[in-house]
Amino acid sequence: MDLIKVVAIYLVCFYHFNDLPTDVLTNPSFFTYLNYGVKGIASAGVPLFFMVNGALMLNKSYNLRKHIHKIIMICILTVVWGILTLAILIPINGDSYTAVQFAKALLEWKMFRINHLWFLQTLVCLYILFPLIKEIYDKDDKGPLYFFFGTAFLLTFGNVLLSNIANTAEWVMKVNYLEKNYNFFNNFNVFNGFFAFSIVYFILGGWLQAKLQDNRFRRPSSPVLTGIILTALIVLLGYGIIMSQSNGEVFDTVFDGYDTVMTLIVTAGLFILSSRYKQGKSPRLSKGMEVIGSNTLGIYFIHVIVGWFTLPYYKLLPFSTNLLANLIYGAAVLILSLGVVLLLKKIPVVKLLFRL
Repeated sequence: MDLIKVVAIYLVCFYHFNDLPTDVLTNPSFFTYLNYGVKGIASAGVPLFFMVNGALMLNKSYNLRKHIHKIIMICILTVVWGILTLAILIPINGDSYTAVQFAKALLEWKMFRINHLWFLQTLVCLYILFPLIKEIYDKDDKGPLYFFFGTAFLLTFGNVLLSNIANTAEWVMKVNYLEKNYNFFNNFNVFNGFFAFSIVYFILGGWLQAKLQDNRFRRPSSPVLTGIILTALIVLLGYGIIMSQSNGEVFDTVFDGYDTVMTLIVTAGLFILSSRYKQGKSPRLSKGMEVIGSNTLGIYFIHVIVGWFTLPYYKLLPFSTNLLANLIYGAAVLILSLGVVLLLKKIPVVKLLFRL
């Protein structure tokens, strides 16, 4: 679980802060396509967190009173960190607000400032549904679980897959009616909401973890699994190029890729691949992953501040657009954020801002 959380938070840091040339429309070079394709793997970052939550929560008992308390704490921390991040970024980015504008920016989760907190809002929605999901997950009769999971999959990933097919067909015929996704199930779609795809990742994480623990899941070999992940990423790259050409703007294969079958395959593949890791072979590495894994919430809060502070300086470097340099910079944002979190957690009252 620690390894998966490390991979997830790294992908989040890499996606949010980089200087990669990915404009496949105005500069369609080999390296631009390569950058665009590599960046697509970051679409698995947030879904991996949903899967980890499912893996950890669905396979053990819970206390409803404590669960409700946790929901309330997530809501409070989300709002508090929204206020703090907006305020701290004022001098860093040269922002300016009146009191009303500040309140509006907070209520609307201002883009490129605090909109990353959508993850915690979605987590709250999942936690609200958790007692019901847990109830059917634990039943000996798996029919209700399969029905719920299948329906959620059909009305989210299935619906988006229909849009993917329709958009590709439109690109071939040189027409563009849908632009991105269309709700083919209309008002019959009970899962027609942005957060709904997270339910699939959440249940899948719980189910995979249970199977892996009981050795009841025949895992593909690492080369086969790697091949499946790469194939899904190539398909996601191809779809991103098609959508970019159709709409005249670069398609975000990360944010708009969360609910695609391609990202689902990549995420599940990374989850299974990570399960092969054996703790103890490298104690220092294991300890490092444990430290990062236990502080991912704090890193998630802090990385935006660290990223906006360091990005202008990083862009001054002559190699800032190099792929390898950006991969390293993503790791640097992660490590710097971890350092800040560990320091702040030593302060008696401040440490409460990183605790659930």
